Amino acid sequence: SSYEDLIHAADFNTPVPHDLNLVFMGDSLTRYQYLDLAFYLSRNGTWFNEVSDDPHIEARYELSWNSFYAYTDEILRPYEQLCDCARKDNVHQARENRYFYDEMHNNRLVYLQKLGKISFRTSWNISHINKHGPQFLVNNPDNFKVAQIMNWTDSVEKFVCNLIPKPTHFIFNSGWWFDNDFNRLAAQEEIVRALRECNIISVYKTTTISKSRNRIEQSRERMCQMADICLNVSWTRFVPQEFYLDEVHFAPPIYSLLNIHLLSMLTSEEGGLQIATES
Repeated sequence: SSYEDLIHAADFNTPVPHDLNLVFMGDSLTRYQYLDLAFYLSRNGTWFNEVSDDPHIEARYELSWNSFYAYTDEILRPYEQLCDCARKDNVHQARENRYFYDEMHNNRLVYLQKLGKISFRTSWNISHINKHGPQFLVNNPDNFKVAQIMNWTDSVEKFVCNLIPKPTHFIFNSGWWFDNDFNRLAAQEEIVRALRECNIISVYKTTTISKSRNRIEQSRERMCQMADICLNVSWTRFVPQEFYLDEVHFAPPIYSLLNIHLLSMLTSEEGGLQIATES
């Protein structure tokens, strides 16, 4: 196989799905996949790499964190109103949580930031979201006081499982932080168990291959055995060097390829769900 084979095999004309209800949780490797999918859904089936004014993640390298949050809010409006986002020097106080909702296609995407062993932080109140909907969410990027601080398992049990309507799939990854909760077998088991107990399908995405190809994902084999679905993205080893923005993040169209892979799994029998699509 080669990168050319991947591009040739990818269907960039994937029909816009209906009735997606997905939660993504992880670090920046997951954030940019979420943003790519949200952009695709907000543009009625246009991937990042197909637009001339390509508003992709290179903006993050040119903007402050708060400017980046405002920028992504703008390009995804009205589907993603305001992210629950705040970040300055202390990454332990940072939060970035996003809620995308397209009423016409009944598509919901949520991104929850989890950086290594650092706790998940949110100022969102789950009851408020369920009662008023995502369009009434507010954010103050200068306010670092939060309503909830949780680990992986608590995030699933107390937040994700209580979203209404309940998500169908939880897509997660150990991320790029060396010191992460997935180094503990008990933590791996707890996350999958918590998802099964509230009938949400667990989708473990293996970690994308780095530019220098020198990182081994310790939890990969075990998590792929335990999760309901393993999204094995080992094909990213074929990505040419020029498509890396740094050691671990990609330029277009790599995140779109990851999402085409994800959507193809979710719409297949193997993915455990049939999603209605437009013809």
